[in-house]
Amino acid sequence: METQQWMVWDRVMRISHLYTGLFLVPWMTVYALSAFCLNHSTWFTDSLKLAPKWVVVRQATYTADATFPKLPEEQAVVLLRHLDLEGPHNVTGTPTAHQLTLWRSCATGNYRITWQRQNSRLLVEQQQPASFYSFVNNLHFMRGYPQPYLAPRVWAVVVDITAISTLIWVISGIWLWVRKPRERRLGGLCLASGCLLFIALAVLLCR
Repeated sequence: METQQWMVWDRVMRISHLYTGLFLVPWMTVYALSAFCLNHSTWFTDSLKLAPKWVVVRQATYTADATFPKLPEEQAVVLLRHLDLEGPHNVTGTPTAHQLTLWRSCATGNYRITWQRQNSRLLVEQQQPASFYSFVNNLHFMRGYPQPYLAPRVWAVVVDITAISTLIWVISGIWLWVRKPRERRLGGLCLASGCLLFIALAVLLCR
């Protein structure tokens, strides 16, 4: 009976390890590639000239009337709707009575939108050039729970699933290692060396 219970847990660990990994292949690939790109950013920005720069892509006008909101967060929604750029965003800097600056997240190139109230001018800038380097980096930092938009919220849910699945992989990996006596010596050496290296680097990086 006890052996059967262990076998059930073995199966649960194998299934969770396998199928969460298969489901999350695209996301784990994005985070792996973007982490590599961020760690070696000079290869892409200096050698390949892929460092994103702000380029003016559009100019428009918007004149505030009596219905224009007073809160910057609500003003941002109105301005983005006027530009047909509704999506995940946040107000940057300190809004004033004369100027409001927005950051509009976009995987192919983030937008910076500046509204100058005194002359009703809307300046839309975008990070260019668009490249695979900027694409994976922008996806890496995409977040969405504070935003009332479907795609960013679904992305945020999958990111949570990725984080939870990573913990599941760690737990299930240790479980599967413990359940294989032939692997215990080499696996224990890998586990101990990884933990010791992590502790040593964490101590040095805190100095």
